[in-house]
Amino acid sequence: MRNNHLKKKIITLIGPTACSKTSTAIHLMKKFPISIIGVDSVQIYKRFNIGSAKPSQEILKQYKHHLVDTIDPENIFSVKDFYDQTHKLVIQAHLENRIPLLVGGTMMYFNALFKGINDIPEGSEAIRSELQRELDTKGVDKLFNDLKEIDPESAKVIKGNDKQRIMRALEVFKISGKKISDFKKETSVNIFKDFNFINIGIFPNDREVLLIKIRERIVEMINMGLIREVQEIIKLKNIPKTHPALNSINYKEAIQVLKGELDEGELEDQCVISSRQLVKRQLTWMRSFNFLKTFDTNSAIQIEKYLEEEIF
Repeated sequence: MRNNHLKKKIITLIGPTACSKTSTAIHLMKKFPISIIGVDSVQIYKRFNIGSAKPSQEILKQYKHHLVDTIDPENIFSVKDFYDQTHKLVIQAHLENRIPLLVGGTMMYFNALFKGINDIPEGSEAIRSELQRELDTKGVDKLFNDLKEIDPESAKVIKGNDKQRIMRALEVFKISGKKISDFKKETSVNIFKDFNFINIGIFPNDREVLLIKIRERIVEMINMGLIREVQEIIKLKNIPKTHPALNSINYKEAIQVLKGELDEGELEDQCVISSRQLVKRQLTWMRSFNFLKTFDTNSAIQIEKYLEEEIF
């Protein structure tokens, strides 16, 4: 095994929502030969702009963010897609004598990079359409009961209303005849094992300050036209109702307003509640990762100094 200092480096900047990751990444890009790769399961999609807090087009033109604003929303970008495309982008960055900087808050993506992924089969459009028809006609309870029968282990960890994950587990079984829980037990292959990860974590010291920032951001999203953006997205042909991005925070709540399930005046508070729950989940994931160094929010200059001393 080669020594860590001989391995090619990957820097990660990992933190919960609204903790200044994008502005920090841009600050670092001005200082060092890095290549930014987005680690965000919603910002990856075109049209999902306001509700995902995607950097503006002006910023994206000036500071290239790979895997941001690149996938048509008619498609679904899986963890495997992220894993494979990131590997290509990391190799490309090193060929250009740049160090990849992976920035974002989708912890499932980071987890795949650190631990590898199992050989779960790719999706089948025909089977997914069949499951979608069943969902539309018989409801999520019927699909969840089917899952309990074929894969009780998965049914214990998947919530009964999580349409996306229920359908994915059923789809895997229909494609392969094998339970998704069995695939997950198999030894993961990790194509990133020969890289040296420089993991930097942003852990907000003051959760109340973060919540103020989250509320300000959500108010701005609503004023920028969050509901109008969602209306335009759901009008698109071929976008599945169970598209994971439509079930992400801010989009899910805006859809509830459009369906009349949530009063428009309650949108701000509901988005704040969902964001708070997301932050809690993100920080739980982050505590399981190994960080070389952790910082508070708005620590771009301190992170720059640390990288200058340790890496560049």
